[in-house]
Amino acid sequence: MMKQATLAIVLFMTAVATRAQSDSLMLTKNFQFKDGVYLSLDALHRNTPDFTWEDVEAVLTTSARAFVAKVALLKVKSGTPIALHSVLAIALEGVPYLRVADETVSKHEQAVVFAGLKVRGKIAYFAYERDTTELVEISAYNPLTKKPFRKGNVPVKSSLTIEKIFYFPNGRVADFTREKLLEWISDDRQLWNTVNELGPEPDREKLFKCLLIYDDRNPFYITNNP
Repeated sequence: MMKQATLAIVLFMTAVATRAQSDSLMLTKNFQFKDGVYLSLDALHRNTPDFTWEDVEAVLTTSARAFVAKVALLKVKSGTPIALHSVLAIALEGVPYLRVADETVSKHEQAVVFAGLKVRGKIAYFAYERDTTELVEISAYNPLTKKPFRKGNVPVKSSLTIEKIFYFPNGRVADFTREKLLEWISDDRQLWNTVNELGPEPDREKLFKCLLIYDDRNPFYITNNP
């Protein structure tokens, strides 16, 4: 009688596990999101865009090199505009692009920047470039005396790479730092110890590798909507 009860429990648990797997899919780097516009984290979790690209008219450009998309206009085909700052993410060819912070909006182009998730998992990773300008002191030299006779500050433009991480369970976004990674991987004590031992200024490659290890060992599941 005990053996029959045990077998029944095993079969029940197997059936529950099988159903759970069919209802959800593990979020991996190759997971294909349905193309469209996502207004909320819940929509992203369910892999159900609020609008498909067939539903809307859009003005956007993409950069394969920078892995970003710039969206200048979104509106449903009935004519109602979609506020760009109400959009959490867009998906293009199965890849989700997350709307980045407001300060990265291009005032000249009137476009909002969306960065592609280069790493997809419980903790996702994305990066984008921000134009910066800094004043550099320039000296003018007298060709005869070889001595400077005038100095001045000249604005020099450059690009700064911004690295971010995205916590899929609750949608938090933070700078990709050792401190923030330690906070988010506290449920994996072994890996937490490894990251903690990297020191206050860790090698970026090692820190990135630890992020990938965490995602491999701590899966996150997306609702399966065939």
